[in-house]
Amino acid sequence: MLFVVNKEDSMIKQYFAGKFLLLYFFIACSLSISAQKPDSVLNEYATKFPQEKIYIHYDKPYYNAGETIWFKAYLSADNSASSLSKTVYAELINEKGTILQKKIMPVIESGAASFFDLPDSVQSPILYVRAYTAWMLNFDSSLLYLKPVSIISNAAKKTTAVTPVYTLTFFPEGGDLVTDIESLVAFKATDQKGMPVYVTGNIVDSKGNKITSFEPAHDGMGTFAFTPAPGEQYKAVWKDKKGISHETALPTAKNQGAVLSVLRTNKTVTYTLKRSKNATVDFTSFYIVAQMRQQLMYSAKINLASRDEVTASFPTDSLGTGIVQLTVFNANQQPVAERIFFVNNNDYYFNTDLHAVELNLGKRKHNTLQIDVGGRIVTNLSVSVTDESTASPLNDRDNIYSGLLLTSDLKGYVYNPSYYFSSEEDSIAQQLDLVMLTNGWRRFKWEDLQQNKLPKIIYQPENYISLSGNVYGPTPNLLKGQEITAILKTKSSNEFYNMPVSTDGKFSLDGIAFFDTASLYYQFNRDKDKQLTSTSSFSFKVNFANPPAPGNALLRSLYPPAFPDTSTLFKNKLISRILKDEFEEGKKIKSLQAVVVKSKLKSKEQILDEKFTSGFFSRGDSYIFPVEDDPLARSAQTVLSYLQSKVAGLQITMTSPPKVSWRMSVPTFYLNESAAQIDQIQSISMGDVAMIKVFRPPFMSSSLSTGGGGAIAVYLKKGGETTVTNGLDFARLNGYSTVKEFYSPDYESMGDNAPQNDVRSTLYWNPNIILDNDTRRMKVSFFNNDKCKKIRVIIEGLNREGKFSREEKVFE
Repeated sequence: MLFVVNKEDSMIKQYFAGKFLLLYFFIACSLSISAQKPDSVLNEYATKFPQEKIYIHYDKPYYNAGETIWFKAYLSADNSASSLSKTVYAELINEKGTILQKKIMPVIESGAASFFDLPDSVQSPILYVRAYTAWMLNFDSSLLYLKPVSIISNAAKKTTAVTPVYTLTFFPEGGDLVTDIESLVAFKATDQKGMPVYVTGNIVDSKGNKITSFEPAHDGMGTFAFTPAPGEQYKAVWKDKKGISHETALPTAKNQGAVLSVLRTNKTVTYTLKRSKNATVDFTSFYIVAQMRQQLMYSAKINLASRDEVTASFPTDSLGTGIVQLTVFNANQQPVAERIFFVNNNDYYFNTDLHAVELNLGKRKHNTLQIDVGGRIVTNLSVSVTDESTASPLNDRDNIYSGLLLTSDLKGYVYNPSYYFSSEEDSIAQQLDLVMLTNGWRRFKWEDLQQNKLPKIIYQPENYISLSGNVYGPTPNLLKGQEITAILKTKSSNEFYNMPVSTDGKFSLDGIAFFDTASLYYQFNRDKDKQLTSTSSFSFKVNFANPPAPGNALLRSLYPPAFPDTSTLFKNKLISRILKDEFEEGKKIKSLQAVVVKSKLKSKEQILDEKFTSGFFSRGDSYIFPVEDDPLARSAQTVLSYLQSKVAGLQITMTSPPKVSWRMSVPTFYLNESAAQIDQIQSISMGDVAMIKVFRPPFMSSSLSTGGGGAIAVYLKKGGETTVTNGLDFARLNGYSTVKEFYSPDYESMGDNAPQNDVRSTLYWNPNIILDNDTRRMKVSFFNNDKCKKIRVIIEGLNREGKFSREEKVFE
């Protein structure tokens, strides 16, 4: 929405009375020259530089040494589900700035999930998680996701008393104090950890005369109004919460300038612009621009040649939800005042319903939760279930709403940002405006845009994995029109590609996806006896982004994370000791399979699953059929006739062609983890099949698509298929980080193999709940630990419309 209005009083009345066309024509003509530059540079920035943001949902708020950090990254672009980048990077970084672990993940439905395994020897109380896309690296590094994570170590540490340091900072509304103009001044009082503190004080002039008093209205923030006099210096004389006196100077007032004030109501914003009475000509006419998500929402020319202030309004009820940046330019097109404010039209979320189908919080008892989402829009969710006694939430909390709508656009630290989305009460909206007054906009600077200091694009948005390479040896004439035929071979599939080669030997390929490592077999197309291939040299490179680690100064600028209360901290230290003992005794099994199986051999299903599956096919809710030793498989003519009546809910009708459905959708078929058609599956002899894996709907595949009807994956016996690559040269390529599935023990089937201690604080974690048109309900089951009496369930996610969801409940 774009409003262009001339702020003469009569025209304001006409505009808001609804006479749009005549007014728009008149003002558009009068403003076309003076308004062109701010409008045009903003339009160029919005078109060329869409802004991506990342929010991470962790399974719990803090971790013990030896545990796993499970996380789900959600990717948004301009407050909508992002379709720009298809790869997300996440790094675990220590206090020295060293990258300890790096995960590379494919983006599926604007989400990407992975994990960090913490060594049991970790000593640092703080680690950092940095997340980004390659596209985000083109912009200021402060825009990347970078958060501290609390680590509870069992190591004994010396505690030294720390003297509190309190800071009081002032923020004149609009940016500057100007003499003889009344201004609203916001303030924020914090300690050395960024925590809000309560202070009281007075504003005094250079002679010690009291001008006004102040005290916080919310979390150390508040406001007061006063008019600075020419030639005066002002300071705050204040006392901290211990009664100790301090003094802090206020910003020096300018002799000439403009003061901007903003008043928010439910559906409109009213602003007042005041100028100095002795203003020079460049401060007698102004241009005001309001932008949200780099889109121009409002603009107006203001003529203050014959008066020194003006008040005007514009509607906000048709805007989206998010931060609006209102900027005032003088006659020389220089930004002279700015104010940000938050518009909340409650259009940013969708509802997720959560309730307990089976709740049994006895020792190691079974529980079932049900998740329902209305509508038919594809939805991507993550859910965590934690033991409240050992993973209780901290006072300083972030969530998907505050992370993507608030803190990602603000310069400065916001304490407990999730609070501002906890209710729609007017009081919370007023408190949120204090956050707007005490923090700055950080996406771009108008001065840089006007001077054409635009971001230098080094990284393009990634279309999943891309590789590039060179051919050395042949002349340009020999390379003209050549193609490289390549076979990408993973653990259980072969994918065929053709890569055109330029005359300078360069070639590239993108849009591919595989996990861990793969072999790329290659030769020139139509190269009889490999004559050209054998006389050429080839180089291959997977083009993953590899930015430098964040500097120590940036890490030091972040406030340390909060830690749990003393009781919860003590319980976690006990858990840390148990984890350490189990690790030292060789009892800790990777992939969260914290079950000691001393004498029990792996089942045939487990052996085949480990042998054949990879990536997303190695996890998920599924049935596994080892058909080689199944007498029914020998008598079955086809894969589908074998599966008839074997899987509850899977409907197979042996017509010509066969009809297959699950939950009113058609399953996706895969042959050795490559997408296949039903006739291709039906043509396979059962004697060639090693294993069939049937995934319950919905299913997320390694081809980065989701199937509402589940999936049927057929694996052929290994051996003969290797002849496809016999005699070909190959290169080893690194792909996406290995997938690990969260494992929750099944105490109903363990018997004597159950672990001695179950101290899990995360009882359930699922980062890949995809609900589509046909599947709007999901049930999750888990077993309790030894002592949990209260569980906290948190669900977060987004849908294809770019709306977010969060549901949090405690069951006891």
